[in-house]
Amino acid sequence: MANMEYRRQQTQSGSNDPFWMLFCACVAVALALAGLPWIVLGFLAQRYLQRWLHWRVSFLFWVVLLFVSAFALYNTYQHGMAVLWQREMADYIIAAKHYQYDLTRWPLRQLWAETWPVWLRSWPAIGIAGFVGELLADRNDTVRTLRQQELQRQRRAQRLQRRARRRSDRPTHIPDEIGGMMIVGIPIDDDNEGV
Repeated sequence: MANMEYRRQQTQSGSNDPFWMLFCACVAVALALAGLPWIVLGFLAQRYLQRWLHWRVSFLFWVVLLFVSAFALYNTYQHGMAVLWQREMADYIIAAKHYQYDLTRWPLRQLWAETWPVWLRSWPAIGIAGFVGELLADRNDTVRTLRQQELQRQRRAQRLQRRARRRSDRPTHIPDEIGGMMIVGIPIDDDNEGV
């Protein structure tokens, strides 16, 4: 019993551990320094294509693009981008150590001069970001689904009303009998004739 209580406390406190929050923040900053514009473009492209493509086609597209992008990024990283990215990260870390929160004293020109070459070489990250966006996409959008179903129901009802009006204006087939009783001519309904 005490062992289970200890495990529960460990799992609850593990999610609020400041180390993990700091680690996640560092990873987010490293990814932003590696290719922020391409990550943003990948998420935007995925959102745009999600509207126009069926989810299976969209998922297949982003899976293929994931593998192509990963291969291109791996080759780019092996052929020179690794050194640029390490130099960029080191300079940002040094600037953060020396100037800390005083962003006005940071050497922004030097940092930008080391950031944009990495961004130029990391354009294949669009495919990876799009695939992540595809995985995080909410395909069970209940509100959108209900609106589409209601719109389809209204259109179906309008079609049926138009068809019923056309049939009632010019009856094409008059049955010989209804409910076992023979029909002679067309029944006249005086109440609805003025409508």
